[in-house]
Amino acid sequence: MKLFLFSLLLLINLPLYAETNSEVDISITKSRDNTWTLIYQMSRPANRLAFVRNPDNSRIERWKPVSSDFEIIFEEGKEYLNKKDGSSFQHVELMLTPTYKHLSKDYAPFSPYSDGGVLIYTGRLFACIDKCADDVNDWKVSMNIPQGEHLIVNGNVYTKSTNWVDRDDGMNIYIGRQKPIETASVIAVIDSGLPEEIQLSLSADIPKLMVYFQERLGKLSGVKPTLFASYAKVEDRSSQGGTLPNQIFMHWNLNDLDKKVKDTKFINQTTWFFAHEVAHLYQRSTLGVLYGESNQSWLHEGNADWLAALALLDLYPKTEEYITEKVGRFKEHCVEGLTELSLMEAADKGQFGLYYTCGLLIHRAIDYSVQKKSNGLKNIYSLWNEFRQKVEQGNEKGSETFLSLVEQYTSKELVIRIKKLVETKLSSPEDTLNRLIIDK
Repeated sequence: MKLFLFSLLLLINLPLYAETNSEVDISITKSRDNTWTLIYQMSRPANRLAFVRNPDNSRIERWKPVSSDFEIIFEEGKEYLNKKDGSSFQHVELMLTPTYKHLSKDYAPFSPYSDGGVLIYTGRLFACIDKCADDVNDWKVSMNIPQGEHLIVNGNVYTKSTNWVDRDDGMNIYIGRQKPIETASVIAVIDSGLPEEIQLSLSADIPKLMVYFQERLGKLSGVKPTLFASYAKVEDRSSQGGTLPNQIFMHWNLNDLDKKVKDTKFINQTTWFFAHEVAHLYQRSTLGVLYGESNQSWLHEGNADWLAALALLDLYPKTEEYITEKVGRFKEHCVEGLTELSLMEAADKGQFGLYYTCGLLIHRAIDYSVQKKSNGLKNIYSLWNEFRQKVEQGNEKGSETFLSLVEQYTSKELVIRIKKLVETKLSSPEDTLNRLIIDK
């Protein structure tokens, strides 16, 4: 698909704030020397600031209060910012470390581009006065950058500075000099330092996968999605991808990517990686995500992996052997994990990968059963589309609504087996899986 330059919008100091109440306003400034300053301004005095997202305690090392009067502490699995003397405050400034940091079950705060540009994840910055509650979900954010660089916010390009209201899981913001490119399906900022094989795959496979899922799960609502792909050639073995509303993002923190792209297995894995993230983009509804608590993550992660398998088999038939072997490895991993704990416990026990491996097997079994009962007239896409519709009509998000539809599409017996697999500590996980997963 032919790419063309996305016109740079010279929008300077455009006010994006709506009439929104924000207890904590967030200001980020990048200086010419790559110093990042974060400022919190509260609407009323705070005894402490609580952070919305707390995957670990790395803020203690990576965020440095400008004033020695402040400190970041870690209590009962959460990080807080307070004054050392316990007094209240309404304003605080910190210096950030603008490098990639892998966070378990969360998105990296910074994802650098090889030319000096960077993605910053705003959800990492969300904070609340004293403690975070469900009704706190709006933050006024402003961003200031050096001359000659630009911002990409919600698919729009701004120079100098801008502001907006952020909410929910936040978003990724690009800061740098690389101009985006646009296709019929996506706006893209693909790191020019990535190996040619990856750049070609991103520019061809992502649009192809988006068309594939659009035909089965419907068009995306809202603005055209943005694809961010960043790369740091450093001594590390980490890569990460994810989706947020209207965004797909991928980062490679590898020093041997040039060699890896020569390996067919790595290319297949990368295409699977792309397919999984694009599937997430199309799983959403007009109300946002459809899943519930983290212990239900088999629902969306397993579904995205099974949809990735289907997409690769349909679009890239030569990957069939790779898919077969991968599903076999997933079963081995699932069996091994469930000998120690129930799937519902996996998130709390640090075994989040089981939601991918066991989840794929659950959705594979559901798909086969749906097709068998409907004589091929319905499939996993039919089920997911109705699940989305039910949630948009007011039904509860999460597995209960989903499994009630599974029972209608298949049988009560299958749902009982799925619930047993999810909720109980199994004496023989392999036997349970064998009874669940039936070949066509």
